[in-house]
Amino acid sequence: MTQETQLNRILAASLLVVCLIAAIVGGTRPASEPTRGGVGLEAARGADRIEVVTLEGTIGGPGGSTLVGLPTSPVEQLREAARDPSVKAVLLRINSPGGAVGSSQELYRAVTALHEADKPVIATLENIAASGGYYVASAADKIYANPGTLTGSIGVIISGLSFGKLLENYGIEPQTFKTGEYKDLLSPFRSATPQEQRLLQNLVEDTLEQFIRDVAQGRQHLPEKADEVLEAEMIARRQSLDEDRVRQLADGRIFTGAQAVEVGLVDALGGYTEAVEDLRRMTGDPSLSPAGEGEGFQRVLRRLLSQGLSSQRQAAWLGRLLESNETVGIPDVPLLWMAPEWTLR
Repeated sequence: MTQETQLNRILAASLLVVCLIAAIVGGTRPASEPTRGGVGLEAARGADRIEVVTLEGTIGGPGGSTLVGLPTSPVEQLREAARDPSVKAVLLRINSPGGAVGSSQELYRAVTALHEADKPVIATLENIAASGGYYVASAADKIYANPGTLTGSIGVIISGLSFGKLLENYGIEPQTFKTGEYKDLLSPFRSATPQEQRLLQNLVEDTLEQFIRDVAQGRQHLPEKADEVLEAEMIARRQSLDEDRVRQLADGRIFTGAQAVEVGLVDALGGYTEAVEDLRRMTGDPSLSPAGEGEGFQRVLRRLLSQGLSSQRQAAWLGRLLESNETVGIPDVPLLWMAPEWTLR
């Protein structure tokens, strides 16, 4: 055993000990805690609570992890919140530039399922909630953003690269065997034919229409106790966002949070504190407190791993911890421009 291997195992063991201590300390925390700044501290699991779900990074990347009970994907958290009788409301925190179309739509439906379960949901937009990130937020009962949040970007893109001329210059001739005319659509070895260009353009336009329809439906939907959390001006802006109006905004442009309020894509400026207070009013329970995304062990493990470590190094450290070459389920950050990639951004 090399000296480096010994050091790695000692450090990994130390990490595990720290996390176990944190889990024990977290498990002994009182169920009811005082409030700070008007917002209750984390509620105990099993108690009536506001569930906090975070959508972070590219939508449609690797799913949640099963390692030591780390939280599952946001869509599963939303579905569980709809089923769990102790969850009375959901606060959805979004910091995402968008991502895959299908995954964005699945999250949108998971948010609308909370309406069907009579559980209010408020979205707070953080640094960025663009395209697919905004798609998901539009289903919420109310949307908060910071003045400088980047949002909007309602649009669809399919992108690819063509190396055909470069290969030709070097005398390289690709060979492709396919079963249909469009099977090698977006092949990097050649330019798209006019027929393929029309096909792809029809695809993005059809997807954009779905995007526009869902945003319009989400914004025009009003919660049961709308007058308690939405001012008359907010309601008027939302009701004006029919499909025609959304289509005018759906040219891919981005808005600041302040601009998004003016056009009705966002309801108000604010964040976590304001959302919690609104959810308490909507549920009629001023004692509700937000619950974190995981138990003490999970939160501490994530926090420790995030301190100066890239996602690749995080996976490597956990691999050493488990004496394995790979750690399954630790999320990496996929590239938005991975070709051929069909994304909302």
